[in-house]
Amino acid sequence: MQFHSIPRSPEATLSAPSMLSRFAAPAPAPVAAPSGARSLRLAALGHALMQHLETPLVVADAQGTVLESNPAATRRIERCEGLWLDASGRLAVRQGGRWVPISKWHAELAAGRSVTLALEADGPAMQMTLKPMAVHDAGVGMATWVLATIERVVLTRADAMRRRFRFTRTQARLAEMLCQGMRPASAAEALGVKISTVRTHVGEMYEKTGTHSQAQLVALLHAC
Repeated sequence: MQFHSIPRSPEATLSAPSMLSRFAAPAPAPVAAPSGARSLRLAALGHALMQHLETPLVVADAQGTVLESNPAATRRIERCEGLWLDASGRLAVRQGGRWVPISKWHAELAAGRSVTLALEADGPAMQMTLKPMAVHDAGVGMATWVLATIERVVLTRADAMRRRFRFTRTQARLAEMLCQGMRPASAAEALGVKISTVRTHVGEMYEKTGTHSQAQLVALLHAC
């Protein structure tokens, strides 16, 4: 995102007090701020905006080394809530129970594609989106930086049940059908499986939820 500032024109000065000089003397041309000063102002503005955002936000270079992070992101990194920094200051995300550096997705980002990753952490479901940014990096020329934003995932009830009770996809679909008042035989027909298969799924769902009857199961699922 680029912010453009409008240079302020200094007040016109008069070299002589006479009316003639007042009309004859041309007003001086506006003095533009040096490009270096303008860049510093824009950098300060960008930093201030980042610090006040409630959304966790990180800016990293192409190798994943963190260049800037706002307080919300820093707290998540310090607590290892799905994010972590290695000894070189490179950002990593937890995937499949291990820490994977975001540089793994360098090819996609270099091609201008965004990448969305699920964060493995306790609490509400969160995801991180990596977006490439083409910037002029001093001493490097044009470079690709990465803007990482972290947001809460809005889950459907089926997704919430899968996350909370570790249901399979079929069990989550079956749970939705039971919550709608569908009988097991009708659910089996809708799923294209035998009634015995549905009963097996329901038995596993009892074990995963700690319930002992279909009525208890449906009541618990409605609370999700």
